[in-house]
Amino acid sequence: MATCDVCAALKDPAHWDDLRIYEDDLVLLAHVPPSSEAAADGYPGHLLLLPLRHVESPAALSEEEAERIGLWLSRGSRALESALGAEHVYLARLGDGWPHLHFHLLARYAGTPAEYRGMNVREWPGVARCNRTQAAAIAVQRRRAVSETA
Repeated sequence: MATCDVCAALKDPAHWDDLRIYEDDLVLLAHVPPSSEAAADGYPGHLLLLPLRHVESPAALSEEEAERIGLWLSRGSRALESALGAEHVYLARLGDGWPHLHFHLLARYAGTPAEYRGMNVREWPGVARCNRTQAAAIAVQRRRAVSETA
């Protein structure tokens, strides 16, 4: 069986360390990194929430994992709204690229044209992009926002 890329990333503290917003024994909420260390193509309103245990479907979650994920979908959304001024937060579970269950939280900002709503929100050229350092600074803001909204 092939190694799960997400499980491998979870075992590498350097992968998420500066992007981590919240982590406990069941879940991780983090800012999604840009495509590479040097790239400035990150979307400043894109969070990822995932269970730490490898599961491929919401149906496979334990009751405790499901409750924790629900809680952090709510808190992560509030953090995007309060820390970055998102007017709307999209939640998505796609699962086609990675078999490890994960949820995307995507901020939509004021002025986003209709053709860039939904999963296309990241493609809007009117949104500033971020590099890894900037994404880490945003994660710090969100950690504060999460602690204030908890």
